[in-house]
Amino acid sequence: MLRLLVLRGTLGKNTQIRRKSSSSEIRDTYVEYFVEKHGHKHIKSSSVVPLCDPTVPFVNAGMNQFKGVFLGVVEAPCTRAVNSQKCVRVGGKHNDLELVGMDGHHHTFFEMLGNWSFGDYYKKDACQMAWELLLGPYRLKPENLLVTYFAGDAVIGLEEDKECRDIWKQIGVPLSRIKAHGARDNFWEMGPTGPCGPCTEIHYVHPDGSLTEIWNIVFIQCN
Repeated sequence: MLRLLVLRGTLGKNTQIRRKSSSSEIRDTYVEYFVEKHGHKHIKSSSVVPLCDPTVPFVNAGMNQFKGVFLGVVEAPCTRAVNSQKCVRVGGKHNDLELVGMDGHHHTFFEMLGNWSFGDYYKKDACQMAWELLLGPYRLKPENLLVTYFAGDAVIGLEEDKECRDIWKQIGVPLSRIKAHGARDNFWEMGPTGPCGPCTEIHYVHPDGSLTEIWNIVFIQCN
């Protein structure tokens, strides 16, 4: 999910206007960026009620469309894909019900934007594309962004993802804006078994110092 700043202004004495990017503008910008600039195929959102997946009552993440590809039972529809998947989260590991209404970014129904590479590009290109979209079409300022990456975890036997850290440095993110976090925050998995891997997240830093995660790039390299 992406949160964009709301601009406020006044017309007359008691009339206030609010100008912001609509959800359709955010979605269209995202899809067009990956289709037109980076050759992705647009995969339309599937129904929130899975037609061929009895493991979940509702689609709860953008990756659900491609679970068969990750599990190796279905061929990828293309090498590069982009989607905006409608999601419902009411149970399971990603149960946000206790947080809904407590802040501005936890919802039971939402759309999850995603770009996917099936045996094509990897860490460097994924990070570069994300950064260019945020600073370009979305017009966010780099000083308002913070990047996190996987710090490693002795329990699961994985070392620090220094490759990802160095990629962000090469892109131009200062070290003060790159933080290493453990498996709880920067290792992605959907359950006790199956495809998983380290991830890197981009956060928006609010004036009070609080963070809102706006992008999560998952490197599915483990099982």
